[in-house]
Order: sequence, then C-alpha cells, then structure tokens
Amino acid sequence: MVYRFSYKPYCRSLRAPLRTAHGLWTEREGLVVRLEDEAGEVGFGEIAPLSWFGTETLVQAEEVCRKFGDRAGDALLDEVPEKFGCVRFALAQARVQDKKRPEAAVHRLPVAALLPAGRDALPLMRQKIEAGFLAFKWKVGVGDINDELGLLDDLLSTLPGHARLRLDANGAWTRRQAERWLTRCAERPVEFVEQPVAPADENTLLGLAGDYPVKLALDESVVRLADARRWQGLGWPGVFVVKPSLAGPLTELAEWILATKADVVISSAIETALGRSAVLRAALSQPLTTRALGFGTGEIFGERLWDGPIIGPLADASCIAEQAGEGIWNALTTSGN
Repeated sequence: MVYRFSYKPYCRSLRAPLRTAHGLWTEREGLVVRLEDEAGEVGFGEIAPLSWFGTETLVQAEEVCRKFGDRAGDALLDEVPEKFGCVRFALAQARVQDKKRPEAAVHRLPVAALLPAGRDALPLMRQKIEAGFLAFKWKVGVGDINDELGLLDDLLSTLPGHARLRLDANGAWTRRQAERWLTRCAERPVEFVEQPVAPADENTLLGLAGDYPVKLALDESVVRLADARRWQGLGWPGVFVVKPSLAGPLTELAEWILATKADVVISSAIETALGRSAVLRAALSQPLTTRALGFGTGEIFGERLWDGPIIGPLADASCIAEQAGEGIWNALTTSGN
C-alpha cells in the first residue's frame, strides 16, 4: 500500500506547568501525521517525543517525516529504526485507523490521579478522593527530602483504607536517599515506588528491588519496548510503567505484555487526545493490565479539542475521542500552529 503522507507540528501550553525532578514542564510539542490510502481513507497519528526522558528529539522525528516526502509505502514506513519509538507509534496508529476495528472497549479500568510535587498535593488529593479516585501518583525527589517525607506521612494518613499511593522520583534519588524512602514506605499503603534512581544505575535498581519489601517500578529505564524486554531478561521483579506513545507500535507492545504476562502500568506521556485515545482503546479492549491507568492528568491543555473527554476515576469507552485526529489536523490547518 502506498499512502499520501503529510505532517504538521504543534505546540500547546500546559494549563498548569508540571514540576518534576526533570524540571518545570510548561508546553507540549509534537507532530501530527496524516496518511491517505489509494481508496481515499485517512488515518492520523501523533508523534509526541520527550527527549529529556530518553526518546528521539522533535528535530530527529521531523527529519524522518521530511525524508518520506509526500508519498510513502508500507515497506518504507516499516523501515523506521526502533530507536524512533514515537515515530513508529504514530505511523502504526495512522495506518490502523483506516481499518475496521472491533468495539472500542470491552471493560473499564481504574485511573490513578496525578498529584503535583510539594504541599499542593494534599488539598488536591482530598478533592480527588471526594471525586472517587482510589489510586494516586505523587511526584517526589523535587524538594527537600525531610519536607517530602513529612508530607508523605500526611498524604498516607489522608488515604482511605482501600486506596493506594504511588511515588515517582523520576530517578532523582541517590541510593542512600532511596533506602531512606523505602524504609519509610515499608508496610504502608504504597503501591510502588517508581524509578527511585537514575536509569543508568542498573545494579542499584536491581539491588533495591531485592533488598526491600516495597515494590519498585521502572519508568525512564523502559522508554522503548526493547528496553522493557531487556530488563525482563535481567529478571526485573517489579512493575514496568510503560508510556505506549513513546514505546513504539501498540500491537508490538500488546503482544509482549500478553505473551510474557508482564506486570505493567499503562501511562500517559502528556500526549494530546489523538495519541491518548489510541492508547486507551488498546488498554480497554485487551487484558494488558489490572493496575490503575496513569491517565489521571486532568485537563492538561484546558481545551476539549486537545484534552479529549474528561477522565474520571474509571476509564471506559466514553474516554476515547474517536475523531480527535481529524479535529486536531483541521485546527492546525486553520491556525498554522
């Protein structure tokens, strides 16, 4: 199959900047790709790289798109190297959109609410508990460790008895700091601690996973599917937090999870409604995980076109924006940004 190929860049400000151990995140940049087949059927995909997280850069992604020209066949699209996981995700998404699919969702999954770093986490947690959320993800490794450990106690004392808290350090801790946190978390309602130390410190990650009863999770360490496969080969005993829009084609990710029974959390990379809807469709239509989805990010862009449907404590078919690609493409065509 040969497609007419085109793409457009986007840049959207975040309604409220996100503060993590990587720094302050204020805007989302990416590309929307469009494929039109010989019958005139059109599909869209989103390239949403996070180079500081370990993906290809936006410049590199655009170079790949530019090389396609205005026409590209399946063989050429399939030749994109594995290191361009975000590009491969988008191209696969755009190609499957012109094929008949089964029902978008067959079940519902819980959603984890994202809490900001620092003291703002506590009032937001209370609001989210009232809204029905039972899983929470809190960004740590940002402020003073003593202040954060004190706030941990406050957050845990606020949790209902059946709720769980996830901690995400984004690789910011030293081994000594990680040991201090894991000691504090033992025997408490912490679902897992995500990426306690830097991805390069593999021996420490494996050592901590074996030395403490608190479950650990990998995030920055498993940006691409190949990374997750390698860690699985090393005998990783914890969770894989996978951001599918960074990892590569959804079908390849799903095949790995289903074949190996990997313990996976399906998580957002703060993509737009276009990429998010593809990920949610895959997660809700296949038994990829029983853990709460990492899509409780709220209205990131403050515009329904870009955010898609509001996601509450349970995700189902109503969370999928079926026409997101066409709407976003038309908006970019009109506005030029």
